[in-house]
Amino acid sequence: MRNLLTSLARVFWPELENMNEQRRLAGAGDVLMFLLIAPFAVAGLVWLVLASDTSIVLAAWPMLLLFGALIVIFNQLNYFLIVEIHTDRYGSAEGSLAGMVQWAAAFLYGPIALWLSVINSFVRFAWNLYWAPSTAARWNQWRAQAMEISNVTLAYLISLQVYARFGGKIPLSAPDTQAILAGSLALSAYFILVLIIWTPYIALAIWMQRVAISSTSIRPLLRFLIMALGLPTVANPFAILVAGLYFQQGLVVFIFISMGLLIVAYISRQLSWVAELSRQQTRQLEQLEHLSRDIITSPLDASRLSNLLDEHVPNMFPSGRVAIWLSSNQFLHRHPQEWSPEMEQIWDWVQDQRQAHAFLEGEPLPWNSAAIHHSPAIITPILEVDSNQPLGCVYIELRSLAQPWHRKALTALFPAAQSLAAQVASALHQARIYSESLEFQATLQELEFAGRIQASFLPNELPDLAGWELAVTLVPARETSGDFFDFIPLPDGRVGILVADVADKGLGAALYMALSRTLFRTYALEYEARPDIVFFSANERILQDARANLFVTAFYGILDPRLGTLTYSNAGHNPPFLINNQDGGTFTALTPTGIPIGVDPDATWTQEVIQIDPGAALILYTDGIPDAQNSDGSFYKERRLMEVALASINRPAQEIQAAILASVKEFVGKASQFDDITLLVLVRDVQAKEEEQSPPSEEIVEPQSEGNAVPELGTPSDRTGARSRWNSLGIGSGLRTPKRWSTRL
Repeated sequence: MRNLLTSLARVFWPELENMNEQRRLAGAGDVLMFLLIAPFAVAGLVWLVLASDTSIVLAAWPMLLLFGALIVIFNQLNYFLIVEIHTDRYGSAEGSLAGMVQWAAAFLYGPIALWLSVINSFVRFAWNLYWAPSTAARWNQWRAQAMEISNVTLAYLISLQVYARFGGKIPLSAPDTQAILAGSLALSAYFILVLIIWTPYIALAIWMQRVAISSTSIRPLLRFLIMALGLPTVANPFAILVAGLYFQQGLVVFIFISMGLLIVAYISRQLSWVAELSRQQTRQLEQLEHLSRDIITSPLDASRLSNLLDEHVPNMFPSGRVAIWLSSNQFLHRHPQEWSPEMEQIWDWVQDQRQAHAFLEGEPLPWNSAAIHHSPAIITPILEVDSNQPLGCVYIELRSLAQPWHRKALTALFPAAQSLAAQVASALHQARIYSESLEFQATLQELEFAGRIQASFLPNELPDLAGWELAVTLVPARETSGDFFDFIPLPDGRVGILVADVADKGLGAALYMALSRTLFRTYALEYEARPDIVFFSANERILQDARANLFVTAFYGILDPRLGTLTYSNAGHNPPFLINNQDGGTFTALTPTGIPIGVDPDATWTQEVIQIDPGAALILYTDGIPDAQNSDGSFYKERRLMEVALASINRPAQEIQAAILASVKEFVGKASQFDDITLLVLVRDVQAKEEEQSPPSEEIVEPQSEGNAVPELGTPSDRTGARSRWNSLGIGSGLRTPKRWSTRL
């Protein structure tokens, strides 16, 4: 049966083959119903032409024009009712007082009055056919026109025959018992004839209900069809009264009654709108609530968002076509699926919008001035939660059922459209936050792993130095650190002590630190007595291999535990302090002997030698200590560092270190740590042996700055300026307990 219907319809409409099943069946039904009903419509028109008395037109044309005007007005003031036949399938039934006016004119002037409805029907048909947006809409108009013409010609003419057969007279002179009986029989016959004309269409609708929608319940459809046929005829019996009063009381009474009927029609129409808007809002709120609940319980990555929209949005706007589109040229939802709106053009306009907009049928569209006709439309941007910038839009084209859309009815849909856009924006924002959280978590895991790798670069144990104490700690501000230290074993019991700081923080500084640490250790073993050449070689290699625009401040000293001497170079690092507890405590700052490493390929460094006496302490640190900042914005500074160190000078190295760190933590308070902190304390034991304190004179190298410069490397032209420029580098703020790792030896 299905194949037979579609095969017959394809003869007149070949494009049916390319449609989905539901649209193909609906289209085939319109084609076949037109072919079936059209002969009856033609027969009715021929009969009407033969039955019309044109002399009546010449005699009563003013009243016929008045009746025609009333028919047009009452058709505009129709009352309607929209009901749900099945999920996502709605039907509209409408009625008006135009049928009553037509019957009153027929009772007064006979068949010639039927031309009023015929002409009105053809005018509306021509208008709708001209603006029909598709072939499917045009076939639907042809089918509807054939059925309407059959109703206003064939059904009326047969009913008038019944009216005359039972004693009805034209014109109807008085609303007496005879006239009421004859008129009632005519109206009953009309209803039966309309039902007969509609029977094939009703049967087709029931069949499609079972086949296309797989629904076995036909009661909702039958109730709707009976209501759709009965609603237009509710007021028809009053046509007998209107015709009789006009004949007896004249035009003034007829106009007075007509004014009252216009008020009734207007009120009926407004009540219809109130009922329909209430139905729409109830349905929209219900679907929005279900959509919101499902979004909350769905995966956070919005992977089911399109499916949820497909489930809930068609029921939210049952009379329209809806597209939910993102700026990434992605449809989150499109109903029906075969609909392809030009969203790129619409998006060019939506990008500058922040509110919903409505466009009535025929209004110019700002994104397509060439479009003369279009369906009523609503468009609202989907605004990003944080920036309030459009990231997509909800676009709705409304199909008129019984009611023609007006601006008030369109704006009544704004809350639902905006709520839908807000829910989509919220779901997308949630998905973005979730994705960023996953990426952040993965980054944290990578940083934690990088921190563990970096910690493995640090020495596992302190060198065993008889008569010396060492304490060192590193507290990174982040998962990884730009600070580092190292102890490098050298021949003859000497040890290289390195403290350095990459001028940055985070993973990039950690990578730069790994490179620098490797180069320092390599060249320290190669040039075991020349820290200046170690810096020169490392600087040259770093500038060759790395292009990160970073630099390293470093202090590298070679300690001879037996002699108590420290041969060092300072590459722009914070000056370590040598504290001598003799004479009440004196400070010696080991100031820079050159600029930081990684700045100038022609830079050179000098080396100097100091003597560390028994009981003296050497404090090496990075700028995370003097630049530690409290909540008031004050810095810890070197002065506090020296005061705390001096107060603890007679204590072991571990206690000196603990006192300094405790002082920094107390100063910072609740402020967060901004920079890495490295602190190394070297103390020479007071009970050191005499021979360890008094080295042979020939092995003692007096402190000097220029005498130990490497001639072949050259001497910087402005050593003093370089030292003052690079004396204090870095910005710090506060101290916190290390999150991931700290090294304390």
